[in-house]
Amino acid sequence: MSQKLVFYTNPRSRGRIVRWVLEELGIEYETKIIEYGAQMKSPEYLAINPMGKVPAIQHGEVVVTESAAICT
Repeated sequence: MSQKLVFYTNPRSRGRIVRWVLEELGIEYETKIIEYGAQMKSPEYLAINPMGKVPAIQHGEVVVTESAAICT
């Protein structure tokens, strides 16, 4: 990949499903842990996912949210 895949998650979220898929596919990615509460509702994270939820993945300008959509 020419651009880095960034995986936004919280260890106590459905992001574990997405991590499993990324690992099974052997995709290189960077993990960013987002804490529940203020960090998830911060302007920086809301710019990535306006719903203020995890998981989300970002590749360049493309963002995909919701576990099922990411796994698809």
